Amino acid sequence: MRAPKWLATTVSRYRLLDIEYAALRVVGRGLFLAVMLMVAFLYVFARVTDLISGDNEVLIPTTSVSASVDLGALARGAFSRTSASVVSVLGTLTLIASALLTGHALRQGSRRALLGVQAGSVRLLSGRTLAVSFLLAVAVFATWLLTLATSIRRRAWSALLGRELDELTVNAGKALAVVVSLLIITAGVLVVVRFIAGRLTRTALLAALLVSVVVVVANFLLLYTYVGALINPAVSAGMVLILALLLWVNICVRAYLGALCWVGAAADAPSGQLSDGAPPKAGPTSDHSAPGRPS
Repeated sequence: MRAPKWLATTVSRYRLLDIEYAALRVVGRGLFLAVMLMVAFLYVFARVTDLISGDNEVLIPTTSVSASVDLGALARGAFSRTSASVVSVLGTLTLIASALLTGHALRQGSRRALLGVQAGSVRLLSGRTLAVSFLLAVAVFATWLLTLATSIRRRAWSALLGRELDELTVNAGKALAVVVSLLIITAGVLVVVRFIAGRLTRTALLAALLVSVVVVVANFLLLYTYVGALINPAVSAGMVLILALLLWVNICVRAYLGALCWVGAAADAPSGQLSDGAPPKAGPTSDHSAPGRPS
């Protein structure tokens, strides 16, 4: 059984342009950024799980948390052991450097996936790289918080907002949090395609939606895995968290760059530019930089 044409051309483009190398560069830098952001997330998580004394505020469908387990105390302990890595000069520099390097690698990978061999290079210290780095960190942290919001119990939401909430209102808010996460990621991918390729197509919209679904699912898996490790005394929650973050970064980066390859392949296909014997050529560019010139 032959693979669909769009999938075959996407895989061919991914291999011909050596996008796997670009993905590895993003993963290597993105893991450090994810670890730094996770410490900030743990701070919020520790506060949320300490809203109601003697009660578990977070509901994880994949894990049965006993009422005798003080999730807030476990979260505070995990945060106190890791917070020193960020609340310091070295930690702050690591956060800034990892965000900048990740944004730089992501820009290079995005341009290569969309424009092909004529993508050119990207300057590390440029306004666009700084903007991408900042927005990337904000978007990741925001979607993590929205994922956490879907797991907070109704009683905890009532305590947090200072008034009693009914189940329907809380469930509607959780559904809205998922939708907002999907919209943030979809919009981010579409902005990247628009700035680099110069136009948006139906394939770009489908690719952006695909990336958003993959990232949101990966966010839930990351949260559930960490909480499951946190309440299990037989495993090291810190080690599980690092491995889970590594898996999360790999899934998200490859889904993102693979989706951009799909968009690039679809743009090249009508003119027959994508072939088995030659790498795909560049599409239109609106990144205001000539091929080969850093931007």
